Amino acid sequence: MTSVISFFQLAIKFSTVFLFGATGEIINQKSGHLNMGTPGIMYLGALGGIIGERIYILSVPADQPLNSFLIVLIPIIFAMIFSAIGGLIFSFFTCTLHCNQNVTGLTLTTFSVGLACLFIGTMPMDRMAEAGLQLQNAFPWYAKLGWFGEIFLSQSWFTYLGVVVAIVAAIVLTKTKVGLNLRAVGENAAAADSAGINVNAYRYVATVIGGAISGIGGVFFELDKVKGMFNVADAIDAFGWLALCIVIFSMWKPLLAIGASFLFACLSVLPTFLSPYLAGVGYLTYVLQLLPYIATLIVLIINSIVNKKKGQAPANLGINYFREDR
Repeated sequence: MTSVISFFQLAIKFSTVFLFGATGEIINQKSGHLNMGTPGIMYLGALGGIIGERIYILSVPADQPLNSFLIVLIPIIFAMIFSAIGGLIFSFFTCTLHCNQNVTGLTLTTFSVGLACLFIGTMPMDRMAEAGLQLQNAFPWYAKLGWFGEIFLSQSWFTYLGVVVAIVAAIVLTKTKVGLNLRAVGENAAAADSAGINVNAYRYVATVIGGAISGIGGVFFELDKVKGMFNVADAIDAFGWLALCIVIFSMWKPLLAIGASFLFACLSVLPTFLSPYLAGVGYLTYVLQLLPYIATLIVLIINSIVNKKKGQAPANLGINYFREDR
């Protein structure tokens, strides 16, 4: 029973990284932006968090304790700023310069990962672990509820924030005028423009906000998952690529992304828990690591067969809008 509880605890922790990345990318794609720079933007979030954390630590004398609120708040602010800048760069190249979205996104990821690794690999890590120690369980009394509390209430508040952000994103996209306009831009930019909607403005804002949300996934990984001791070997961009898969798996719905993130997290941590039982057939561990991608392929196949409109990508996804062609 203990191993089962540990499995689900770790899966929920991993799902938080996926959920922030997927929610941010869903907002991007609803505007028509296929931002394959999300893995790099999540890395920028981690880099921003580390820089913010380092700035605060250096401002506090070594003989004084760190403020448990500021040591978490400052890295989050820096992470959102850094990742929002990544989204702004993507929008500038695609909206203003009309560059190819796929090429721009891949270039952004390559550049961001390289930049983050350069800084992270040379940055001192003294006292950095103290930030991770400030992220205690959101509900200290979780053990009183037995296995339910240990699985679902033993996480840091980052996890529950991710669920709240996904729910708010779903409400905004489906129940507000701003959300409906954004979806109109992603479905038919020319028609939205004819209706008086500023296509470029919506895409700029959506990509910047989506990037900031994805960046929180990066700083969560740095603060909570690895307890403030992030290093280049952690390769958070791999989580970003899986977040892109989750967007497809969840059919561009933030609420479904909550469950999809948990499922992908389970598939991601499964090889770790099964490896002791697969010592004689080690190659199966590598096969199991493909499960999240296999699940995505299955969903794509099913989705193409069923061909329901509500389960399809925005019609103008990945297509730049040229007002002169209207």
